[in-house]
Amino acid sequence: MGLIKLSTSKQSKFNKFLFFNIVVLLIFVFLNIFSGDNSMVNIFDIQTSDYPILQLRISRTMVAVFTGGLISIAGLFLQLIFRNNLVDPGLVGLTSSTSFFKNLLAIFLPAFLGSNIIYGAVGSFILIAILIWLKSKDIGPTRFVLFGVCLTVFFISLNQVMSYITHADNAIFSGFNLVSPSVTYLMIIVGGILLSVLVLFDKYIPYYSFNDNKITELGIDIKKINIYILVIISIIIATVVGIVGEFLFIGIVIPNIVKSINGTKTENYFFDTVLLGANLMLISDFIGRNLFFPVEVPAGLICSLICAPILFYFVLRGSHGSKEY
Repeated sequence: MGLIKLSTSKQSKFNKFLFFNIVVLLIFVFLNIFSGDNSMVNIFDIQTSDYPILQLRISRTMVAVFTGGLISIAGLFLQLIFRNNLVDPGLVGLTSSTSFFKNLLAIFLPAFLGSNIIYGAVGSFILIAILIWLKSKDIGPTRFVLFGVCLTVFFISLNQVMSYITHADNAIFSGFNLVSPSVTYLMIIVGGILLSVLVLFDKYIPYYSFNDNKITELGIDIKKINIYILVIISIIIATVVGIVGEFLFIGIVIPNIVKSINGTKTENYFFDTVLLGANLMLISDFIGRNLFFPVEVPAGLICSLICAPILFYFVLRGSHGSKEY
């Protein structure tokens, strides 16, 4: 009877957390579209002159939702695959290598809608191949993160050298102020497809509590599944970096918050991670647009400022109360 009560309590906790995320998402979608920039659109009396403003706000809101959700879910699967709670697309060099190849190939190849995604995917695939190779070496979690930091610094340095040569402005922190309706459609289509495909692998999340040999003994070809997931993650990062830019820490912090809240209830990880990541990005964009108006602070900077102390707390506390991180 006690076990039944405990199970009911946990289920109630999950429902409240999911409901909370949905409510917050709806609130900030509304706020980002109908308010901000020191102005408020009257939803009961929308004028023709309001249409351009609403179109731009809807575009940046949708891109922010997909950006936060995609980066967060990519971080979750990277942590599960590499058995390391500090693995993140930005920390292991994935976003910086994608950004470098996007900028490099754009110099020599023609530009078209989606070209940045395709060019950036070259860098993300190369980096994923390096990470798979590192995993095969069975190195410890600390050394793995250090390798990732080295790769990040290497590609950031290459990007900066290229920016000096080409006189291009490669901002470290990205925002949504330059998002256009055309790339919004691209983000919705590509992001929607990627999330729809990735959710098919949600059923394998509980198995990552075992090592790869144990999972294989259960009749699951985990190496092949990992490759499939990593290919999808490569395209996710190429899409985000190609359309918006680089974002730091959100891919570490959001999965760890979700894992702390849900504990062993791994069936909740996927959607909680996507929703919470989307909410954080929406909130960051809203703050960045309004905090120092008319100056706009990039959402990526606000997001990093929010995530950094949370990450500091998790590192001190340890993963789920453990000392190893």
